[in-house]
Amino acid sequence: MTCGIFGPGLVGSYLGAAAGSQWVVPGPSGQVRATHVRLPIGVREWTPRLLTSARETLPSDRPMLVATRVHQTPWNCLPLDALCAQNGLGQARAVAVCFFAVDRDDDGVLHATGPAPRVVVGRLGRRWESALAAWRAAGLQVDEVADIAPAQWEKTILNATVGPLCLATGLSMAGVWAEPQLRELVIDATREGLLIAAANGISIPDGAEERATTFFSEVGGHRPSVMRDPGELPSVLGHLLRSARAANVPALALASISARVDAARAAVAAAP
Repeated sequence: MTCGIFGPGLVGSYLGAAAGSQWVVPGPSGQVRATHVRLPIGVREWTPRLLTSARETLPSDRPMLVATRVHQTPWNCLPLDALCAQNGLGQARAVAVCFFAVDRDDDGVLHATGPAPRVVVGRLGRRWESALAAWRAAGLQVDEVADIAPAQWEKTILNATVGPLCLATGLSMAGVWAEPQLRELVIDATREGLLIAAANGISIPDGAEERATTFFSEVGGHRPSVMRDPGELPSVLGHLLRSARAANVPALALASISARVDAARAAVAAAP
């Protein structure tokens, strides 16, 4: 066994199947979201043991991957070496940054969409070695870096642009990207995000704008998690806007995206 999964939603199920995880603790849905996952090496059946922390003791010899959203995570209950596969910034534990999206086929099989799946992690303890090796064996690119912050900020910038516009418009990522005005807004917001990161001492490797363009042009009709749960916005778009104000960096495009989201949510709330 490599690791356990706390919150086996789409991302948690994908990474859990890739790691060959044998036990999971359910998240808010109370269930495992998939039994079959298409990995780069092929389809894998995944039927882990479902534990409930109220009745059972979690295995202590293996670490835990947390795949619940930031605002749904019981931080005080997590092991110190837990690893969080989550969007956004400000987590209380180490983060695994996932540069891929997860969708479900018509037959219910999960698969990564967009560019080839890549996971970036910081320097982890020895207890994580078997899980990282399992991800690599499943065909995922796993990059171990000395400083996780640049990757985490880059992914947050990705999540702060097209995803919120999907929420505001009801369009898929492909639908947003196909609209010239929205695509221009995404590019402007991406550039702002990079300036905000730099102003906060985060050195994102060159080519981030091109990587964002590639990701959004390849991700297809993916409908991001923020459309199902806007509760993650404060740790993504909200965090960037707060960081912009603190560093006195203009963020007109990001603010425009935020205003579109607020207007759309207000309209839904006001509807009879």
